Amino acid sequence: MIFNFFKKNNKEQALKELEGLKKSYEFLNERYQKKAITLEQFRIQCESLTKKIDKCEKIIGK
Repeated sequence: MIFNFFKKNNKEQALKELEGLKKSYEFLNERYQKKAITLEQFRIQCESLTKKIDKCEKIIGK
């Protein structure tokens, strides 16, 4: 019973984190479109965000 609570809690945390990561990606994309960052910086940060998004989606079960 306790295990199910922690499993549900992890999914909820992952959902919240995933939402934040997607907003971060949108913000990053806006900065790139406005030429505030270089393509190389954009790629590096996108790779990092993608890894974190994949990790969250595995926890959620997508």
